[in-house]
Amino acid sequence: MKAAPAKRGRPRGRPPKDPAGALSQATIRSTALALIDRDGLDEFSIRKLGTELRCEAMAIYWYYESKDALLDAVVDELMAPVGAIAGDPPGDWVEMLRAIARSYRRIARVHPHAFPLLATRRFATEQTFEFLDRLFAYARGQGVADRDAARFYRIVGSYCSGFALSELAARRDDAPQTAALRTRFPRVAEVTEFLNPRHLDEIFEQGLELLLAEVARASARKPARRKETT
Repeated sequence: MKAAPAKRGRPRGRPPKDPAGALSQATIRSTALALIDRDGLDEFSIRKLGTELRCEAMAIYWYYESKDALLDAVVDELMAPVGAIAGDPPGDWVEMLRAIARSYRRIARVHPHAFPLLATRRFATEQTFEFLDRLFAYARGQGVADRDAARFYRIVGSYCSGFALSELAARRDDAPQTAALRTRFPRVAEVTEFLNPRHLDEIFEQGLELLLAEVARASARKPARRKETT
């Protein structure tokens, strides 16, 4: 069982000097994301972030109590475009899920090094809870039972996360096939053309529409039953 990471908490005493006088949660969060985009998650550290911000590393803990808290804030930054969709729904429940799915996948293409944060960390901040609250409230308003809304969200979300991670791997795997491999595995060689990353947009859309078609059917045949409040 993995031990929970220790929290540093806010340092005691006066905050370290900020030579530029420009530190803020927003600045730290956006700079952290830029560093992850540039160097990757494995290379990210509070020390390197402090160097980038031209401040002492300890100064960052006055704004985020731990590295985990900062990474949660980076998740919020990544999820902002998706959250905006829930705040201004583009259509019915199914259309909303479609827009969210496309926006979520787009994060992986714009921020390939940071996207694994979304796939491996639980949504546990006020901003992500606000997104989920709006999503489920809209589903209920559309007549979707809470149980179904939760399941559809989980199914579509899992599809998008898995597809995006697979896509990231596919775009990195550009090693050419050798003649020997093509001879040993002729069926793979013939099918490889259709596995080329240039087909990923079409494949994603096909899979998404299959899922959403089932969401639409299930929503239609299982109207929500809501208790009247007094």
